[in-house]
Amino acid sequence: MTKNRIGIFGGTFNPVHRGHVAIAEKFIENFSLDLLYIIPNRISPLKDIKAVSGEDRTEMLKIAFSGNNKVRISDIELKRAGTSYTCDTVAELKSIHPESEFFLMTGDDWIDSFDKWKNYKYLLENVNLVIAYRGDRDITPALDKLEAISGKRPNLLGNERIVLSSSQFRSEPKAELLPEGVYEYIEKRGLYGK
Repeated sequence: MTKNRIGIFGGTFNPVHRGHVAIAEKFIENFSLDLLYIIPNRISPLKDIKAVSGEDRTEMLKIAFSGNNKVRISDIELKRAGTSYTCDTVAELKSIHPESEFFLMTGDDWIDSFDKWKNYKYLLENVNLVIAYRGDRDITPALDKLEAISGKRPNLLGNERIVLSSSQFRSEPKAELLPEGVYEYIEKRGLYGK
């Protein structure tokens, strides 16, 4: 029996934008994923005054990915009590899909501090780490460090550098930055001062 290949893509998605969709599609394609979990996480009220509820961010993700049958939007981290850690999410998904191979995507802005993540060695042993480019700096030293820890080099997504960000939309809301239907949802709900 062939193992399913399952991707995990977490983030605040506040809101989901076209860059997120492009990266998700590249992740599915480049790693031949059978299923991609997109998981909105909690936002601290102190982090961003324009933070919106997990329910609204989940609904926007459902709109953005409505045409992709390989994507499953999951509120697994929003439902969890207390602090939500990636290692707990991976363990929970592994219990649902015990025979599957997992791929965890993170941005290159997190790679330098990956060894500070809770149970990061568990993550390195149980997922294939995939790094998406966000900036234009050299991440080779960080890749070398993770390879030395785990014995395997993280994969690179191979995406074009992302110029879009959710904060860019929040500071200057433009419909063209967002997937079809998301801006209308934002207007209808009165989010981000719209």
